[in-house]
Amino acid sequence: MLLSAQVQTFRGALPGTVNYVEGQVSIDGNPLNTRQDGNTQVQPNQSLMTANGKAEMLLSPGVFVRAGNNSDIRMVSNGLANPTIEVIHGNAMIEVDQKATDAQIDVLEHGATASILKFGLYRFNGDQGTIQVVDGKLRVSVNGKTKELGQGHEVALNDPKLKTVGFDRKAAAQDDLYRWSSVRSAYLAQANEVTAQSAYMGYGPYWGNGWYWNPYFAAWSWLPGDGFFYSPFGYPFFSPGYVVYARYGGYGFRGGFAGRPGVNLAAGGGFAGGGFHGGFAGGGGFHGGGRR
Repeated sequence: MLLSAQVQTFRGALPGTVNYVEGQVSIDGNPLNTRQDGNTQVQPNQSLMTANGKAEMLLSPGVFVRAGNNSDIRMVSNGLANPTIEVIHGNAMIEVDQKATDAQIDVLEHGATASILKFGLYRFNGDQGTIQVVDGKLRVSVNGKTKELGQGHEVALNDPKLKTVGFDRKAAAQDDLYRWSSVRSAYLAQANEVTAQSAYMGYGPYWGNGWYWNPYFAAWSWLPGDGFFYSPFGYPFFSPGYVVYARYGGYGFRGGFAGRPGVNLAAGGGFAGGGFHGGFAGGGGFHGGGRR
């Protein structure tokens, strides 16, 4: 499926853009329908709220915020270089497929500031006041104390010592929001391949790293500026120059790539990051792409 230049358009989605809603979702109590066109944006000091529903919101390119049932996520700042949100209550999962070195992504919760330091998958529970690093690394600051958390660790914000403890990542992968986020990541990887192929063939515009509207998938698709990247769930996102390698892997491909161990725990493993180091099984070698 290729998109013509007339229908594949670049409209510059900003942080706060609502990419998908399911069930009962609103902005400051104003209901959103289940057929959003990618134009709806949560403005600073507005809240993306769910009842019996879920929502996906974009931050900087390659960063997705997903709200679970009965959640309230406030947009604090929608700047491209330093988007900031606050988890008022409920659950939020943040998928970071790429983080630019000079970019800052902050999440506020219960008076604490969590700064995401690298690509990965992060869980925020505004009801329990906890933060989990499923994969990646972040820094938490609250009440004059600062703590860094790595993969498989969580912190309770009501702990005066801000002590970090380990948690069962496989158990965490069984809940509803994790599974829904994995499905969304797979869907967006498909949209990425179609969009990247169209740009590669000259059927659509390409301005480098950013969000590109794909009308067939009714979603904003992320295209990297160069190379290819994996979501924490193990799904590939290609830039146009690298999409020709998509046929070797396919969606949800879990072997053949050398890279950092993935966190698609519900699927029993996988690979995320890396790139093609050492080639494909039965194929030639290729060096490039991967995490930056």
